[in-house]
Amino acid sequence: MRLTEDARELFLPAACASCRSAPAAGSGLCADCAADLHALRPVLATPAVRTAPPVVAGGPYAGALAEALNEYKERARRELAPALGTLLGRALAVVAAEVPGAVLVPVPPTRAARRARGFDHVARACAGLGDLRPVLRARPRPDSVGLTPAQRAAAAAASLHAVPRRLAALAGEGRPVVLVDDVVTTGATLDAAARVLRAGGLRVPAAVAVAAA
Repeated sequence: MRLTEDARELFLPAACASCRSAPAAGSGLCADCAADLHALRPVLATPAVRTAPPVVAGGPYAGALAEALNEYKERARRELAPALGTLLGRALAVVAAEVPGAVLVPVPPTRAARRARGFDHVARACAGLGDLRPVLRARPRPDSVGLTPAQRAAAAAASLHAVPRRLAALAGEGRPVVLVDDVVTTGATLDAAARVLRAGGLRVPAAVAVAAA
């Protein structure tokens, strides 16, 4: 029963977000899974959409990282944000030297997704990593699971748009943009986001993600 499950979650230590067998520490991960994430190193993603900006990810979407990221997104386990943010920070360090003075623009969730989680999961993970500018907004869009690459691209293009005054203000500063996302798969979302920003006069030379699928 759900009441019993709620009671267990209230009074018993939370399970590790990755292995789900050992009790989690304050980070949301057990010691072993936390060590697995800490051992990851940035990887260069290779999106199928070739017009997407170059992407560096904190690690491959597999194992402990995939499990933790899914729990963070689907079960709103906010305590995982620092661990995932560390991976984003390492990816950002790879591109920082090539993009000096860049601002970070997170890829936004739809309003429904944000309401369900209670927070913007991408913005929360990259908090404290740099100058964060929430320039983009997302209209409702279908779940990307099961969509063809062309359908993903069309859905992303139809969903993303910019807040005009924020876009204009950032364009006036003349600083480059590094896009930030949770998972890069085909690159369709990052490509659509980059197109919106470039149409407003911004340079988008790179992107970072927590994981690369």
